Amino acid sequence: MKEILKEIEERFGPIWERVQRPKLAQVGIEPAKAVPLLTWLKEHRGYVTLVHLSAVDWIEQGEFQLTWLLGNPETEERLMICSRIDRENPAAETVSGLWPQAVTYEQEINEMFGVSFPGSPRQGVPFILEGWKDIPPMRRDFDTVAFVEKHIPGREGRKHIDTRTYIGEKFGEKGYLHD
Repeated sequence: MKEILKEIEERFGPIWERVQRPKLAQVGIEPAKAVPLLTWLKEHRGYVTLVHLSAVDWIEQGEFQLTWLLGNPETEERLMICSRIDRENPAAETVSGLWPQAVTYEQEINEMFGVSFPGSPRQGVPFILEGWKDIPPMRRDFDTVAFVEKHIPGREGRKHIDTRTYIGEKFGEKGYLHD
């Protein structure tokens, strides 16, 4: 891992890096350098597998973090390439030309977080939330309780039970009970 991290630093100047385990490391990179780095890793360093693409809402910082998890089958190493993008106009370059399966990840992140991937084949095509009119539901400012109260009617005869209190009563765990 040290060799690849050193080479990434020399070529792309990462913002930060961290080795989590002997064969797993994270690298933070500026958004403009993310796709060039991903391309270089696939074409020149054997990271040919896109294992996963995810998003995290850093609402307090006004950013989303995108993380591409890559695998190198020969060395069995994994790299997480992380890049933060602006939350107000969230857009990132597509990697669907490198990994066709990225289209599905990008479509899901577009729908659930509102991050666009210009040039990705299925941007804007409903994936899970057909007819959705609210803000994307994985954003931290989405109010799940308010949405449920507005759109999902209560059932007659059903009593609300606070989960923490129920667990405490059921299993005798006093730490779960409210005073």
